[in-house]
Amino acid sequence: METSQPDQPRPPLWRRLLWPVAQLGAAFKLTGTHLLHHVIGASLIAALMLVLEGFHVLEWLDAAMLRASAEQGQLLNRDKDPGAAYRPGIIEIDQPAFEQVFDEREPLERTRLEQLIASAAARGSKVLAIDLDLAPAVYEQHKAGQRPLDSLLDRLAADGRQLVLILPEQSDRNANLPWIRARCAAGIHFASPRIRERMGAVTRIELKSPVLAAVAFELAHGADEQEQKQPMPAVLSEQKEVVALAGRVCQLARRTGSEKELARWAFEPVIHGDAKAAAEQNAVTAPFHPAAVAPQFLNPTRTRVKLIDGQAGVDAGALRKNVVYIGSTYDVRDRYTTAEGEQASLHLHAAAHTSLGIGTADVNKYAVFVADIVIGVLLGCLFGGLWTLYGRAELAIDKRMEDHDFSRLHRMGTLAEFYGIRLMLVLVWASPFAIGALAIYASRGLLEQGWWVNPGPLIAGMFLHAMSLRDEAHHPHEEVAGLSVWAQLRRTHPGIVLVQAPLAVVLLVVALV
Repeated sequence: METSQPDQPRPPLWRRLLWPVAQLGAAFKLTGTHLLHHVIGASLIAALMLVLEGFHVLEWLDAAMLRASAEQGQLLNRDKDPGAAYRPGIIEIDQPAFEQVFDEREPLERTRLEQLIASAAARGSKVLAIDLDLAPAVYEQHKAGQRPLDSLLDRLAADGRQLVLILPEQSDRNANLPWIRARCAAGIHFASPRIRERMGAVTRIELKSPVLAAVAFELAHGADEQEQKQPMPAVLSEQKEVVALAGRVCQLARRTGSEKELARWAFEPVIHGDAKAAAEQNAVTAPFHPAAVAPQFLNPTRTRVKLIDGQAGVDAGALRKNVVYIGSTYDVRDRYTTAEGEQASLHLHAAAHTSLGIGTADVNKYAVFVADIVIGVLLGCLFGGLWTLYGRAELAIDKRMEDHDFSRLHRMGTLAEFYGIRLMLVLVWASPFAIGALAIYASRGLLEQGWWVNPGPLIAGMFLHAMSLRDEAHHPHEEVAGLSVWAQLRRTHPGIVLVQAPLAVVLLVVALV
């Protein structure tokens, strides 16, 4: 006598429609053990990033993401320039000017440079920042008497113009050092022409080093306004030298007898002693504000050198500015990658001047640490849920394949489900790349505000961390009554408790110390 099981009532339509949502919710359902698992994993990655950022190990990744942002086109689409009040003018020797005015000769012909500087000074600018090597060329070093170019520079300084020259290239037997000292005695200022480039991209500006932009900004706006716009951390303010940035290089030139030492120390922060905090890069630099180097704001300030009545100069109707940067842009080797694309060093000096005026600052690293943990936990829940969905689907088809009595339609359905699961695996692995692309887009928005964050390591780390939970869909851990969440985690994932948690604490202590 055969007995049959009563037919199960078919679930209502609304429940069948909500079945995928229910399965998705079940996959992302968190226990206290799972949540603590993600908190420890996120804390470990955040502490590791804090340590690596302190040693500047991740700057290559910052540069790579900056280049990726630059390749997507201009970052800013503003109508108003936030740095308009501080943006200097630019007088540049571009490729046509190099060919037509200077006859493609290097070093640049001194008479033409004398004409150019005199023309720029006649426009009433208060500060002339000259990004050109004006030291005597080899053929001039044996000439008796002072050069006409030197006489012009000294006369302009005596008339009240603030001139900033870059340190020349190092010469044999320190031949340029007497020339530097003579110009310092005439009241001319010197600065380092170096631009801080990290792993192929320019991301930061100098605050307390006597580089061209910092010295010119101090001469134009005063040391007090510079300190107000880009304040030094309190721990370092007490160590700052009495000598202002504008006089720093000349003071060093009087002390040293080596151009090599002068060039090296001219790029160092104005800090006393060897205090550990003074060695931190972020204490004396700030993020490069993207609006400062944006082409739509920078290009209108540029004026090309031309031949006017047979002499080098600029058009009378060209833009007049209180601060003017003079230099060359024809050398393709003298270009750098920024968030707004490739730029010549002269443009970057002028943009750094503007960035100093706008004022930028790093996000507090401890606030970033806490945010990394919160975001890391959310990412862990997301990735963990995706792996759980995949694991459950894989487990379901494995159980179905054990049944040998199935129809042809059943076999075709199982085959379709098999390929569907493999597609799901591809989507799971693609998820960190998709989230990374969204994170880069979000980082561009923060970069527009003068902040730069790099979410790449956190996304990759939490994705790999969540993989440790993927097997729980096949072999779920049994909950033991009476055990605390910590004890339950130690029973199911001893490596998290015994290795990752202590390591996170150690890394955090290293980062703080």
